[in-house]
Amino acid sequence: MDQYNALMDKIGDAIIAWSDPSGKWRADREDWWLCDFRSAGTIALIYIAFVLLGSQIMNFLPAMDPYPIKFLYNVSQIFLCAYMTIEAGMLAYRNGYTFVTPCNTFNVNDPPVANLLWLFYISKVWDFWDTIFIVLGKKWRQLSFLHVYHHTTIFLFYWLNANVNYDGDIYLTILLNGFIHTVMYTYYFICMHTKDYKTGKSLPIWWKSSLTSLQLVQFTIMMTQATMLVVNGCDQLPLGVTKVYFVYIMSLFVLFAQFFVASYMTPKKKKTA
Repeated sequence: MDQYNALMDKIGDAIIAWSDPSGKWRADREDWWLCDFRSAGTIALIYIAFVLLGSQIMNFLPAMDPYPIKFLYNVSQIFLCAYMTIEAGMLAYRNGYTFVTPCNTFNVNDPPVANLLWLFYISKVWDFWDTIFIVLGKKWRQLSFLHVYHHTTIFLFYWLNANVNYDGDIYLTILLNGFIHTVMYTYYFICMHTKDYKTGKSLPIWWKSSLTSLQLVQFTIMMTQATMLVVNGCDQLPLGVTKVYFVYIMSLFVLFAQFFVASYMTPKKKKTA
């Protein structure tokens, strides 16, 4: 165990040293819950192990639908994501942050956004319940590469942000993602109560495709912001992280676009008798 801890700490230190070679942006997060890479990396490994082992175990068990837990979970996510959206907007207003002229002030000593960003990071652990419900329900079509990649990487990326990119222009990603997730969990909550009780399947909701469209718009805005920050040579944040952030969001855009085309634009094959 000591060797494992030492290895995880070494990996975390190397990532932070690469992202902030001058040491200008890194913050002391020793006392902040789950902000050490040993914790974050272990959680990510446990998540992947659950996906691999849990899906195998559920092949021998009947599907489960823990309705009361899903009910409370979706309601909690709606309120949590709505709060983070509003708080990000209020912080931007109070501190004069703008999207039109990026490179907003990054306050290392007293960062206004840091506490909210930490909450946003921790909320990505709470998001893992999405996968738990999918595995328990044996909804294997939903357990896609996109799903697992998205949940794992966004959690780890915001571990990095919590340590070196926790103020200024980062407010926008919280505002946008918080809004999208508020809409998304509202959709999930509605789906829970629009079932065909003869078949047990959820009835189609007309604005389902609009949710994916909103996610693609979100990624476009995020990439636009990152591009403006890099092109303008912003000195108010670690640009190395911003460049990687652009590539990462681009990967999500491509995967979500593929999902949109496959789900809503590709003609469905008719079932034969």
